[in-house]
Amino acid sequence: MKQPLAKKSAHIEDVDVSAKRTNVPAELQQKANAFLNSSNVDTKVLREIVYLLEEPECNAIGVMHVLEVIFKNLLKRKCISAAEKQQEKTKSKGKANQSNAKCQTLYNKAWSFLLVRLGSASKEESSVALKVCMQLILSESKYIYSNAWPRERLRSVLETLVNSETTPPTAVAAFQKYARCLDVLQMTYELLPELAPNIFADSPNMALNYLAIINLLDLGKTVLNAKEYHIGPGTDKQPNFEYNQTRKHLNAVWKGIIASCSGVDEKVHRQVLVVLLERILPHLQDPILLTDFLMDSLHQFDGPIALLALQGIFTLMQQQNITYPDVYQKLYNMFYPRMFYNKYKARLFYLADIFLTSTHLPENLVAAFVKRLARLALKSPTEDAIIMIRFICNLLLRHTGLQRLICATGAASAVEISDPYDETELDPVKAGALKSSLWEMSLLQKHAVPEVANAARFVSKSLPVVEFDLSALLEMKECDIFDDEVKKEVNHFTLGYERPTNFALPQNDIVTKYWDII
Repeated sequence: MKQPLAKKSAHIEDVDVSAKRTNVPAELQQKANAFLNSSNVDTKVLREIVYLLEEPECNAIGVMHVLEVIFKNLLKRKCISAAEKQQEKTKSKGKANQSNAKCQTLYNKAWSFLLVRLGSASKEESSVALKVCMQLILSESKYIYSNAWPRERLRSVLETLVNSETTPPTAVAAFQKYARCLDVLQMTYELLPELAPNIFADSPNMALNYLAIINLLDLGKTVLNAKEYHIGPGTDKQPNFEYNQTRKHLNAVWKGIIASCSGVDEKVHRQVLVVLLERILPHLQDPILLTDFLMDSLHQFDGPIALLALQGIFTLMQQQNITYPDVYQKLYNMFYPRMFYNKYKARLFYLADIFLTSTHLPENLVAAFVKRLARLALKSPTEDAIIMIRFICNLLLRHTGLQRLICATGAASAVEISDPYDETELDPVKAGALKSSLWEMSLLQKHAVPEVANAARFVSKSLPVVEFDLSALLEMKECDIFDDEVKKEVNHFTLGYERPTNFALPQNDIVTKYWDII
């Protein structure tokens, strides 16, 4: 039970560092140092420190840091062992074994307290609890399981996150760092099917927490090439990460989601689609089976859900060669004024740009998109108006026959004009856009924001040779446009050249010409 002095001093320094970082009370710091400096394990002192976490008004962050240092030390000294080994030891008599059994009990109790703190609504507290849990998992793997995973410990962490009362759990952001480790990634996918809610509709908060965890598990090339590990890469005979095995677990997770997500509300349904597109779809073994789910989502819902389903269908059209005859009509009807307040509107512009890339599309179909975008630009926020004007210009460059719409723009100057384009028509081919003109661009040239007005002037001069890059515009915000305009006009402002002597206005000031100061 004795500890070499050099080793103990290192751990005492760890307690001192943790104390300075988290403002641990001096009494607790001295108690922890005395405990680690002792050649024997004083279970009474350890019990006092562990049960501090049970007190609601304690300095939980400082106590958790101290417990991390203490239990890492005890794990290294073999005072704590695996549960099955501990049962064998308790059968034999002796003070050492009794002390180890008490340490094991207190260690398990500390874990239960840490899991409670992990589910806390406090972001800082839950993040520290997660960090301590993952560090203890690392120490268990190193000193007890010979670099194997303590599976039940990670399972308890994930279960706490899924059952958290806050949605999404406050510790999810902190878990992202560990989710990039390949061994954590594989073990999490292996454990998740056991933790999935049976029916998402009955427990929507648990379902959202479950999906939030999956959304962190990225099997993309960036993560795989980084080759980061929490415990270690393992050996050639028993590696800690195998892509094919992890992919198998991922497919099992998705089958469980599909089996449980019927009848869910729109919020959960939208999150299922986000997880599918971002994390699941690239690694599914048989993506064609998604067709019915995506088709139902596209037809039964509007707004973000329909847009996300359309993105999934587009992926299947590219990779699985499925056909969807009404895809352009559905895309056309997604462009309406409420779309500007859609969280995923950037995806809509991105998808529309890809769908309308082909130069073999019928002119009346593309003309309907041009007119719909032009109409929406009249009543859209500034940043969206610029995107749509640039998009219209790109479509005219791809389909040169549509440039006749520019030639007819002069009709907008007439006293009375009847536009043959029917914006209420659901079928873009029947909207009569080819008989119309881009009079909206003439109106937008008088826009109050100079950048919008300048963008709309492309109809009054030669069209550019190269298409505009829309990707840079998709992330633009209205405040960025304002800042750019201020920088352009900043040199036009003049400074006062008369030194003020009192609170009165300067002589010959323009304000005094029109107003009297009382």
